[in-house]
Amino acid sequence: MNTQETSKKKRYTTIFKQLILNVIFPVVIALVLLATLNYIQTSRILTASNQTKNYIISNEIKHIMELQDIALETIELQKDVVLKDFSNKLVNDYFAKTEKIKEVDLKAIRDELGMDPKYYDIYVINNTGEVVNTTFDRDMGINFFDFGEAHKNMLLKVLNEGIFFAERFAVEASTKRLKKYTYQSTKDGKYIIELGSYSTKADYLLAQIRRILLTIAEKEANIISVDLFIGEEHPFTLTNEVITQEDSIILAKTFASKDTNLQVLATDSMRLYREFIYMERENTDLYKKSVIRIVSDRSGDKKILFNELIKSLIISIITILLVVIIIYYKTKVITTPIKRLVENVNRIAKGNLKDRALIEGSNEIATLSKHFNAMIERIEEYYNVLEQRVRDRTKEIEQQKEEITSQRDALADRNKEIEAAYKKIEDQNAHITDSIRYAEQIQKALLPPDNQVHELFPNSFVLFHPKDIVSGDFYWMRELDGHKAFVAADCTGHGVPGAFMSLLGMSSLNEIVNKDSIHSAGPILDRLRSYIKKSLRQTGKDREQKDGMDLSIAIYNPETRKVVCAGANNSLVLIRDGEVNVIKADRMPIGIYRKEQPFTNHEIEVRDGDLLYMFSDGYPDQFGGEDGRKFLAKNFRNLLLEIHQEPIDEQRKLLDKRLKQWMRDEEQVDDILVVGIKF
Repeated sequence: MNTQETSKKKRYTTIFKQLILNVIFPVVIALVLLATLNYIQTSRILTASNQTKNYIISNEIKHIMELQDIALETIELQKDVVLKDFSNKLVNDYFAKTEKIKEVDLKAIRDELGMDPKYYDIYVINNTGEVVNTTFDRDMGINFFDFGEAHKNMLLKVLNEGIFFAERFAVEASTKRLKKYTYQSTKDGKYIIELGSYSTKADYLLAQIRRILLTIAEKEANIISVDLFIGEEHPFTLTNEVITQEDSIILAKTFASKDTNLQVLATDSMRLYREFIYMERENTDLYKKSVIRIVSDRSGDKKILFNELIKSLIISIITILLVVIIIYYKTKVITTPIKRLVENVNRIAKGNLKDRALIEGSNEIATLSKHFNAMIERIEEYYNVLEQRVRDRTKEIEQQKEEITSQRDALADRNKEIEAAYKKIEDQNAHITDSIRYAEQIQKALLPPDNQVHELFPNSFVLFHPKDIVSGDFYWMRELDGHKAFVAADCTGHGVPGAFMSLLGMSSLNEIVNKDSIHSAGPILDRLRSYIKKSLRQTGKDREQKDGMDLSIAIYNPETRKVVCAGANNSLVLIRDGEVNVIKADRMPIGIYRKEQPFTNHEIEVRDGDLLYMFSDGYPDQFGGEDGRKFLAKNFRNLLLEIHQEPIDEQRKLLDKRLKQWMRDEEQVDDILVVGIKF
């Protein structure tokens, strides 16, 4: 068998399997459900049938008992007349005097009266309930008061009222015969004459009951035995069967619950159901409380259920086989045209666009083949057009490739020129950076070193963070004839332009205090403004450079403990006794300004613990926080108040830490300078 035939067989088998799964699986589920429902229904029917059968049997026994009561009532009426006649003769004739009643020969009297010893017994009972004389020797000496309170009260009533009383027939436990008792008091009221009598007619009725119980068991195939148990305290059976300990327990439970109890016993060959049915009857002293026991073998039910399962299984197998056969033949009808169409598709897939599908009949598969052929024709047309376009496009690409090759060579030459220019720019940038680094060293050399700062102001700090390599902010200090001067300045711009302005500012301040010998805060700022304007050639004309600087200056006299301050746009902050005091600067810069006025001196007499802060606008203007806003001057003053009680060196660290926390990922926007002096 070749590969193509194997492939076709495999495809056919796959379709067949799919149909089997899609059809057989639901059928199997349906058959299983039907078999299960049939099994459950059959089980319920068998259970209901057994319950109904037992109910019918118990009702039948109950109706027989009722008929027996009617028959016994007729027998009792006749028996009462005979017994009353015998009782009157004994009381009036034989026991008119009771002195020797205990010694009299009752058997002889019974013979004289013509009472058959097989059916009659005479008892003499004293006023304490004891049998003092009787024809039935086994009962001699027993006490009838012990038979229960009701029996005792009945005997006392007979003694006290001197009446004749006849009980109804009752089953005697020892003989299982019906026996009737009558009671009559002697004339002196000291004794009771009791007569006990059997009845052949009653015996016949009882025998019929036993026969019926046996007949019921014989009529029903699965009923093994039917029995009647009488008496709640000491139950006995009408048959000769011995009551076992297990029966006694179930009987006691049935009498107590007054309901039906079921016991199931399973053996190798039988499944016994012992059903104890409580029966209570009214208007009768006979069988007033009794239990009917029905013993049945239900192993046949199991066989019936098993047969039902086998039947369901056979039906299911036959149904599945029929469905498989039908599917097999129906599959061939459906799949044969499909297989042919698949073969055409395989040939076309290999590139044979000239091949066409065979059209047979007028069903859906024929329609599919027709549309398939139309589709192949369109594909063939598209293929031819596409093939021509590919040839044309290939020619264009080859031409473009030649152009790209020539352009690539030109770009390579241009790239070499760019690389040379980039190398030149890198060299120039390195040279400029080196120059700025050198300028940084010059600026650092001009700024007061830390030891000079702490020598003039031992309890002070400087927080200085340039934005770029060199800074437009600077601080300057000098001792002037016993006075200590400190300047914190912010020049226009930052980086290299700002650094040039800072160098100009520091050199100008040195010249003012050295050559001009000006030692007052306001005049120093006035002269510094003149130097800057002159150095930058500022005249106030339009389009003229407006560069300059904002700064604050403080000059401290240790002898008088006074500080003279002045400010150009930069105010100072004094914290005293936990309060912030702003020493306002003049609103004009160090540089050209349209409304120039002399700078104002502010004189302060400082106390121990006072703190004076000078700063540029770099810290308050720094962006940061959660929403990227400015820190602001108000928050900066609150921060100074928050940390002012800390040691002066710790204050610098806290300001630096808070700045970093505030900035987060933001870039530093300006040079930062903060100076703190504690007096």
